[in-house]
Amino acid sequence: MGEESPFFFLSGKVEEYMSEGVVTVEEDLPLEDALELFSRHHFHGLPVVNSRGEAVGIIRDSDVLAVFMRRDPSVANLRMVKDIMSSPPPTISPQEGVHKAVEKMFSNQTRLLVVVDREKKPQAVITRTDLIKAIRTRRVWDS
Repeated sequence: MGEESPFFFLSGKVEEYMSEGVVTVEEDLPLEDALELFSRHHFHGLPVVNSRGEAVGIIRDSDVLAVFMRRDPSVANLRMVKDIMSSPPPTISPQEGVHKAVEKMFSNQTRLLVVVDREKKPQAVITRTDLIKAIRTRRVWDS
């Protein structure tokens, strides 16, 4: 008989690992206020909502830095979150499997997904760090 060794796999649904208590920003929020939220809370991204509370975009730290690295005079015209947000936001349902979340993160090249309900309203976010918690081990015997 062989040795026992770990077998790693992803298991579970998004709702089991998502970070609840999501902080959102409105698309008409002044950019300065959003930057303050990034600084104060160490966020990597924030879901952007419209006046009905529906997810319409995402503003990521990488988006902000890319805009200000351009050294373009038009940067002075960027005043609101909607001016630099990425739209549509990368979203996922809480009932989806964590495999789907990983696939979406890599295909969208993002660190987080906005978890939305049927009305497209943000319920939570799920990050790469959250998904690491979904990795399970099972002991298997090598033959």
